[in-house]
Amino acid sequence: MTSRSFGLTPKEVAALRSIRPGSASNKEIAAALRVSPPVLSRLSRSLESKGLISVRKAGTSHTAVLSEMKHALRLRRVLDEHGHMKLERVLSLASLRVITSIAASPGSTRGDIISSSGVSARTLQKVLGDLKALGVLRIGSRGIYSISDRFTPIADFAREFGSYANQKVALEFSPDSVIVWERGGEFIVKTKRAREDAGFRETAFSAFEAYGVPLLQDWHYYYHPCGEWRRTADEVLLQSLLISPLSTREMIVILVFWEKNGLGKDVNRLREKARRYGRASELESIIAYFEDPVKNRGPGFPRLSEVRTRLRG
Repeated sequence: MTSRSFGLTPKEVAALRSIRPGSASNKEIAAALRVSPPVLSRLSRSLESKGLISVRKAGTSHTAVLSEMKHALRLRRVLDEHGHMKLERVLSLASLRVITSIAASPGSTRGDIISSSGVSARTLQKVLGDLKALGVLRIGSRGIYSISDRFTPIADFAREFGSYANQKVALEFSPDSVIVWERGGEFIVKTKRAREDAGFRETAFSAFEAYGVPLLQDWHYYYHPCGEWRRTADEVLLQSLLISPLSTREMIVILVFWEKNGLGKDVNRLREKARRYGRASELESIIAYFEDPVKNRGPGFPRLSEVRTRLRG
C-alpha cells in the first residue's frame, strides 16, 4: 500500500454518506449505491482498513457505522455541515490529495502542491479550477492557495486522514517507524531499519556519508516522496534541518556538510527550497553564521574552529 493509493473513491464517499445518519445494513447501503453484494463487500473492507467505518456482525447481518477514530470523527462534521454538497467531487481521488496538501501547508504554491500531493500539473490545473468553483479554495496574492474558512471541517478531515494514511504506510515499511516530519503525502521517518526500499529513500544524516560526511547514529532517516524525487546535497541538507530538536553534534556535522559540498555558492536556489520545507529561518541562520561566525553564532552553533577541525579530519 502507498500513501497515494490510500485515498477515497467516489463510491466510497457515497457509501460514507449513506452510513452517516447513524448506521446502515449492507442491504440498505447496496440499495442506496445500486451496487452488487460483492462490490459492497469490497467497499466495506476498504473503508474499514482506512479506519473510517466499523462493521458489526449479527448472524448473517452486517451493519456499518462510522468509526470513533479521530479522522472519522472529523468526517462526521464534514457530513453534518457540508452534506448538501457534491462531496464525491471534493473528498475523492486527486481532489482529496490536493486538499490534503493545502490543508497540511496553508499558503502553498502550485509547485508545493505538486510536491506534496503527487498529482501532475495537468491534473492539478483541473482540480484547482473545480475546487475554486465550489468555493473550497481561496487564492491569495502571488498565486498561493489555502482552504476557505467556511470549509475548515474539510481541511481538518483531510489533514487527519492524511496523517493516518502516512502512519499506516510508515509502519508497513518498518514497525518501529516514527514520523518526524510530514507535509501532505510526503514524510520522513526515523527507524532502526537499515535498508531502503522503492518508496523510502535514505535522507538527512543517514545520507551524509554518501556526500563525504559520515555520522554514526543509532537511527536511520528515510524520506517517502510523492512521485519522483532526486536526492541531491541540497535536499539532504534541508531535510536534515527538518529533524528537531538538533543537537550541537548534529549542527556541527550540518555545517561541515555545507562547507564540504559548497552549498554556499547558490544560496538563492537553497532559499526557494527551504521556503517549501518551512525552514527558511534555519537556512538564514546558517548563511549568517558563515558570513560572520563570531557575531552570528546562534544557540546550538559551534565555534568555527570546531567546524574546521572536523573538516580537516
